[in-house]
Amino acid sequence: MLQQFFILAAVCYAIYIISNQLDLVGGRLGNYLNLSDEVVASTFQALATSGPEILMAIIVATPFISQSIWVDLSLAERACSGTLNMAFSAMDNLLGIGAVAIVFMLITKKVDPNEIIESDINTIFSLAFYTLISLVFVIFCFDYKLTYIESWILMILGIVFVVIEVVIKRKEAQDVTERKETVIKRMKGTAWDGLQYSFLIFALIVFVKIAMSASFNLALLRSISIGSIVLLFTSYISSFPEFVFSFKYAIEGRKKALLGILFGSNIIDLAFAGFRSIWLHEEMLICTTGKFPKLLFLYLSIIPIIACIMLISISSKFLKWKHAYVGIVIYLIYIISGFILL
Repeated sequence: MLQQFFILAAVCYAIYIISNQLDLVGGRLGNYLNLSDEVVASTFQALATSGPEILMAIIVATPFISQSIWVDLSLAERACSGTLNMAFSAMDNLLGIGAVAIVFMLITKKVDPNEIIESDINTIFSLAFYTLISLVFVIFCFDYKLTYIESWILMILGIVFVVIEVVIKRKEAQDVTERKETVIKRMKGTAWDGLQYSFLIFALIVFVKIAMSASFNLALLRSISIGSIVLLFTSYISSFPEFVFSFKYAIEGRKKALLGILFGSNIIDLAFAGFRSIWLHEEMLICTTGKFPKLLFLYLSIIPIIACIMLISISSKFLKWKHAYVGIVIYLIYIISGFILL
């Protein structure tokens, strides 16, 4: 067991180094494409940090991980674990990581506690889209399964979000003459940074795969249910890149980027929730093996409810930075009760 903890610690440090480099490269790519800091965070950086969750979805659909890791889990449990990981990672990102990062900003006086969270078009759009895709996801999970068509709908919603962010939400272009003079430089820079970006994401996925294997080994040694595995172990490990980015933005006081990556990452996570169904072209069960598995739908339903409350609060200029303390309390109740019951 001690060996698995050392592996987790070493891998988390490697993920921290890679995430910092991803921030730099993704930022340069955004500048080449005339994207604002918030849009870069909600697309390029969100895609990078969602790599581990996407990896989890691939794992449960392919022989990408050794079968010995999941020897004690049934096929149904393996199948649904990727979907639950996506769902609970979304809650981890929004409240477990996001609210804590905001509290850190409050403690370090990066923001005024009584300042109203800005409700610009980018923030509202990202949060509204997250509310939509999380609501669609929960509706699809009402019968505790995801079909091939439902999974594709989630995937298409995620693609639509990224396209709108990157293509439509570009900043005002610079002077035409200046752009013509630098077009070759921009093309070269985009190609080189794009290559680095792809390599860094691949490295991130490799390290997270190792961390997930270690976390599953720890969970199985304790004979913990699949619900607890995805709540306590996998969702935290796969959310670690979001943790690094969120606190980096918090330290630098980049409020819009922080909100952008939290909402954008969750949208991309849920877009891949039914990847196994798409890959295998079959219906996918959603289940857990805790004490009260029928409560799973209730726990999933809380995700769009929280998103909807936030959307209304931000749109009406009610939500203030100090309300992050409330978010932490809600998250602790959610995650502790879920660990016990699911």
